[in-house]
Amino acid sequence: MNKIRQLYSGAPDEVKSVITPVDISDEDYAKMWMAIPFERKEIPEYLPLYETKRKERVRSKSELTIANTLDSLGIPYKYECPLTLANGKTIYPDFTLLHVMKRKIFYWEHRGMMDDREYATQAVFKVKQLRKSGISLGNNLILTEETTADPLGTDEIRAVIQQFLQS
Repeated sequence: MNKIRQLYSGAPDEVKSVITPVDISDEDYAKMWMAIPFERKEIPEYLPLYETKRKERVRSKSELTIANTLDSLGIPYKYECPLTLANGKTIYPDFTLLHVMKRKIFYWEHRGMMDDREYATQAVFKVKQLRKSGISLGNNLILTEETTADPLGTDEIRAVIQQFLQS
């Protein structure tokens, strides 16, 4: 099977465009996944500008750090990619991630204002909605949280990535 992967991966893009591969390399799989178009949730202009290394606008400093860390480690991700839940409602998880070797999708929700009561209530509701759609902690959902007094650190981000996406 490895020879088939090498044959496909080594082919010119023009040839790849007319072939449906039986088995492809991790690199080609990630490229195909990243090439699937999507429409992000719009970020209002009044919010502060946080721009990733990939020139994507994100909503917070912590999401900026998460995105840049994922990018620097070569983890394929999509920021605020729409997800239709079992109830038909569309939500926008902070990050949709691809574990390339496992060919598995993970969702990463960063809950950045957990000391805000209304925000916390909405965050809990969102996790419950995800669970009803088969997206759950310990399976395919990653949660990080922070408060003003206990911010998210880069050490925690790297530990989460190691645990879920590099093992």
